[in-house]
Formats: sequence, C-alpha cells, structure tokens
Amino acid sequence: MENRSEAEASPYKSLVAAVSYGIASMAMVFINKAILMQYGHSMTLLTLQQLATALLIHFGRQMGYTRAREVDMQTAKRLLPVSLFYNANVAFALASLKGVNIPMYIAIKRLTPLAVLITGFSSGKGKPTTQVTLSVLLIAGGVIIAALGDFSFDLWGYGMALTSVFFQTMYLVLVERSGAEDGLSSIEIMFYNSFLSLPFLIFLIITTGEFPNSLALLFAKHDCMLFLCNCIFSSPDCLQMEVLSDN
Repeated sequence: MENRSEAEASPYKSLVAAVSYGIASMAMVFINKAILMQYGHSMTLLTLQQLATALLIHFGRQMGYTRAREVDMQTAKRLLPVSLFYNANVAFALASLKGVNIPMYIAIKRLTPLAVLITGFSSGKGKPTTQVTLSVLLIAGGVIIAALGDFSFDLWGYGMALTSVFFQTMYLVLVERSGAEDGLSSIEIMFYNSFLSLPFLIFLIITTGEFPNSLALLFAKHDCMLFLCNCIFSSPDCLQMEVLSDN
C-alpha cells in the first residue's frame, strides 16, 4: 500500500516541481529585465548573482540544508571547460535583456533545441524522429514570425540573444559528450559553475571598466527599496536553472 501511494504521489510531485520551476524561471526573466532597466552593468550583476549562489550553497551545506559534497579539485578541473560555456551563455543572455523585450527573449531562447538538433545531426549523432524534427521546426518558424513583427527590433540585443543560444548549445553538447557532470546533483553543478566563474567574471568587470563604477552606482541605489528587492530575488539567478533544466 505504501509503494502504491508513493507511486501515485510521484506524478503530483513532478507536476508541482515543473509548475514551480516554470513560475520561478519566468519571474527571474522579468526581475532581471527590471534590474537592467535601472542598472546597465550586466557583468557586475552576473558576478554578484554567482557570488550569492556559491555562498548560499556553501552555507546551506554547512548548516545541513543540502547534501552537496565538499569541493573536489579534480571535479573542478573536469568542469572548467563546461563552466566557461555555461557562464558565457548566462552573460550574453543577461546582456540581451538590455535590448530585447521579454516575449522576444523567451522566443529566441526557444531556438536552442533547433541548434542542438542541427549540431547533433551534423556531428553524426543520428537522425531524430520525424515528430521531434517537425516540433522543433514549428517552434523555430514561430520565432521567425514573431521576430518579423517585432516593432522594437534591436540588432544588438538580438545578436546577444543568438550568441547566448550558441553558447547554451555548446554547453549542452559538451556535457552530453564529456559526461563531465555525471554523478553530480543539480545543486553541486550550480555550485561548481558559480565557484569556477568568479575569477573570470572579476577579471572581466575590471578589464572592461565596469568596476568600480558599477559598484558606486549600486551603492547609490541602496535607498531604492524596489531595486533592492529585485536584486535580492535575483540572487541566486534562475537563468542558470534554465540552463541546467535543458541538460
């Protein structure tokens, strides 16, 4: 009886988890867009989000809220190339939100399955089923139609979004072929991605000139409650959960 009740409860748990993820993922796109409309330093924002993610998971592990294992340097070395593609995807996704409206951002990101399909077929992975191919092509056709009717077309924003799609495709293909994330939970993958990205992100915000002006602007907005709430809710960022969910 217990096994039967657990089996019956499992689909409901899966449904709740899927709906919760969908709500959180959509909310994060709106929150990030709201932040970037007031705070244009997307690389600094990403750095703060990754720092918050790493710290939350670390202290969660220390306090027993998560079963994530301690940092292993061999695992970190194995995940380093994957982490670079992952962070490039998130960085370009955030940058695109500065110029692309939210519906078109979501639509463009839906081109990732088409890119993965083409990459897999061209590399000899095998031909997908007709149903899968038609479904992906239908989504891509919808994106093209939506783009043609986008009156707020921003070439730079579209370029950033498409570059994000490219890096997300490379991330997914590399993970599949290398098996770098095998044996790791989603929480552990998020931690390694955040932990490994910090040195590169700090280097980038310094070399691109965002720092220290970005921090000065951040402190200048400390009295804006709405902005502070958006920043808190955006850390850790669910854009990375969007990437992991496609894996």
